[in-house]
Amino acid sequence: MKKITLATAACCAVLVFGVLSPGNAAESTDLFRILEGDRYGFIDATGNVVVSPRYLDAGDFSEGLCPVMEDGRFGYIDGTGKLVIPAVFDGARPFSEGLAQVNVKGRYGYIDKTGKMVIEPRFEMSWNFTDGVARIMDGRLFGYIGRNGEVLVKPSYTDAGKFSEGFATIKVGDFYGYIDKTGKIVIQPRFEFAWMFTEGRSAVKIAGKYGFVDRTGRVVIQPRFERAWDFSEGLAVVVVEGKYGYVDQEGKIVIQPRFEQAWNFSEGLGMVKDGGKYGFVDPKGRMVIRPAYDEARIFQGGLAAVRRGENWGYIDTKGGEVYFPGK
Repeated sequence: MKKITLATAACCAVLVFGVLSPGNAAESTDLFRILEGDRYGFIDATGNVVVSPRYLDAGDFSEGLCPVMEDGRFGYIDGTGKLVIPAVFDGARPFSEGLAQVNVKGRYGYIDKTGKMVIEPRFEMSWNFTDGVARIMDGRLFGYIGRNGEVLVKPSYTDAGKFSEGFATIKVGDFYGYIDKTGKIVIQPRFEFAWMFTEGRSAVKIAGKYGFVDRTGRVVIQPRFERAWDFSEGLAVVVVEGKYGYVDQEGKIVIQPRFEQAWNFSEGLGMVKDGGKYGFVDPKGRMVIRPAYDEARIFQGGLAAVRRGENWGYIDTKGGEVYFPGK
């Protein structure tokens, strides 16, 4: 089994976007990316094409702007398709907290929404800002910077996660713990693995099993699961005897583990894989969108990206197909 690290489990800062797949749930969805042939364009929430497919590569809209590739370089368009930040970067990511990560000659920095370079490209790798802090990597070690580029936590950890709810996961030796934004260790490294805090809980691995701790490090859900992930909308994905289900914040199983895979709830629905196909359940475990798709993404902005055969499209929360190429 491939070793899990926070760096590989998170969405890495790879600046070529590839297949149609909205990024993480924190990214807003002003418009939705579509793919026709080998060109990307954008639709609105009703399925109307707003920006015709013409880009060889494109990211996701966030905070009103979207990274796209023109003539082999990356810039940003607005919701009308106008290029408002020139395509001068070797790579670019969606905006987060008013700043976007860009690649210049293999080093990473940040621009604001005017395109001004506010943090010079000097990092080996970096990630989006969350909680006012961005994770960086130099010399294959992880640290953190503030919005002005000041180093808050010197790169010194072999693995580290993004900040969420004021804490970030770090690895010291063979164990994971948590630091605050000053770099102070607030929960001692004693876990075999640990996810980020969401909704006041974090999934941790103890003696080969996953449970949950609160912000003091106290175990609030005993380790008894083969795998576990973050809480979202009051529920967390867990694995029991190889099957995926959901628990509430008290650790009670509320959706029985019966799926091949499952993902966090978003906008009232949880994406699951059943019988080799993807569908969506409600918080009671009722299948509200039957598994009919070969691949899918969680709901964002009222729509979810789904793949049928070679074509990606979008469905709404009722399962209605809002957009499919050629439909």
